[in-house]
Amino acid sequence: MPLRAARLLVWPFAVAAFALRVCAELWFKPVTWRIDPSGVAFLAWMAVLSGTLLVPWVGYALLTRRNRRPATWLVDPQRHRFVAPASPTWMGSWSMVLGWIAAAFVQTERIAGGDRAQLVQIPGALALATAVAAVVLGGIALTLLLNRPLLTLDRHGITDQGLVRRTFLSWDRLLPGGPPPPPRWAASIPLMRLAPAPEKPPHPYPLPAGRLHVDPAFLANTVRQYVEHPEHRTAIGTQRELDRLHVTLT
Repeated sequence: MPLRAARLLVWPFAVAAFALRVCAELWFKPVTWRIDPSGVAFLAWMAVLSGTLLVPWVGYALLTRRNRRPATWLVDPQRHRFVAPASPTWMGSWSMVLGWIAAAFVQTERIAGGDRAQLVQIPGALALATAVAAVVLGGIALTLLLNRPLLTLDRHGITDQGLVRRTFLSWDRLLPGGPPPPPRWAASIPLMRLAPAPEKPPHPYPLPAGRLHVDPAFLANTVRQYVEHPEHRTAIGTQRELDRLHVTLT
């Protein structure tokens, strides 16, 4: 599946996690009220509640199972940079969890004298649930539109654009000899950078490799290549330089 399509699928699956949990609260929870003993009813409710998150998560994982993190970069020749966008797996997992949690703000109650559920009749409860859902689902959509998080490399250094915060790491402030190639499932890569004051020791910066759509070992090797070989930095952002990286790093 193309990377863009995998990213666009994140939002409807997050909405599905939200909707499934709300439906379970309204339609399945009343069923558990008629199950005896109460322990069995509780286990049935926990199973269904877990399924409202697992079903969209497994569905998305199956659709995007071929989108493994590649040992390469996206080339942005107009801005002369290499780009690693957010991993669809990382984005999908967190977005569905947030959508599922947002559904918890949709409170229900038992209809008096019956075995059906309805939205709680507390003033402002529905408005609060609607506001939370709009903020969470709207925030997910905005994050996808802004293409965040994002990691870029150019001739000057590394830009780590998180969901909100942006950090710039100059090549000349990173220590040579590292980072070591991490395992494929590594959540972060420790980069050692010089402190602003010369008398202070270098300090680590955890580069968030786990949320990026690039192989962590290839990312670490690329960083080490440009730290130790500054003569290649001006070519960053070209297909020719990417080809050279593939030959050199493999």
